[in-house]
Amino acid sequence: MNVKELNKEQLQQLKIRYLDELLQEEEGRNISYGEMANIDEIVSDKIIYDLYESTTFVDEDFF
Repeated sequence: MNVKELNKEQLQQLKIRYLDELLQEEEGRNISYGEMANIDEIVSDKIIYDLYESTTFVDEDFF
């Protein structure tokens, strides 16, 4: 499935993964629980759609 076919929960998991990796790279820290709880306000769907438009996902990519 492509990124636009992900359900809301899968999209949120991808946003969390993206932000966690970004924070590790830029600030040397992990994502906080508060950031995870507010992930939809922090990371837009458009950013994720643009970054992962050529990626194919399977159900096993998500928990």
